[in-house]
Amino acid sequence: MIWLCSNPASAQQIAGTPAAGWMHLTLATSQRDSFDLSALQKYKASVLLFLDPECPVSQKYGATIRQLYQEAKEQQVAVVAIYPVPGLLPETVRQFAEDYQYAFPQLLDDQQQLVRALQASTTPEAFLVDPQGQVIYHGAIDNWFYSLGRYRKVVTQHYLQEAVTAFLTGKPVRIEKATPVGCLIGNAGMGESHHHQH
Repeated sequence: MIWLCSNPASAQQIAGTPAAGWMHLTLATSQRDSFDLSALQKYKASVLLFLDPECPVSQKYGATIRQLYQEAKEQQVAVVAIYPVPGLLPETVRQFAEDYQYAFPQLLDDQQQLVRALQASTTPEAFLVDPQGQVIYHGAIDNWFYSLGRYRKVVTQHYLQEAVTAFLTGKPVRIEKATPVGCLIGNAGMGESHHHQH
């Protein structure tokens, strides 16, 4: 009978899981103020999008990301953009966000703290996380691009959107990872990594 009693206890432990370490980070925003990532805990889930203003693939996803944000907002899902480019100026990010009409927080991860914590490798790359910061899905937003410079006329798999819907409705996420296609994130202190992507 003891093992029967242990199930509720383990469920409580899961419900009370402390937030992932990265949620205690504070990043600078494109508006030159700060954003505490622990604020994401109040949402049903959060989408973190790693972007680079210079990456052509990041640029092409503008309309898709705007639509994603509108849908997420209605579902009480947070969306934040993360820019993991060392030396990137807040003004550059602000102009990029204005050009693509992004109305959600734009955060600079120039020290690549979040890159290391989540092991992000590419822009654009999406991470869907629960309120405790546990990763539910990560990788490509959809299957539009299948290699650099090559993309389908019609998107047939909406990986991120499907993961959000499954998580919010309590269903298993069918695809938890899809290889992102885009520009490799360079290491802080190293040269630009995306010049070969053009």
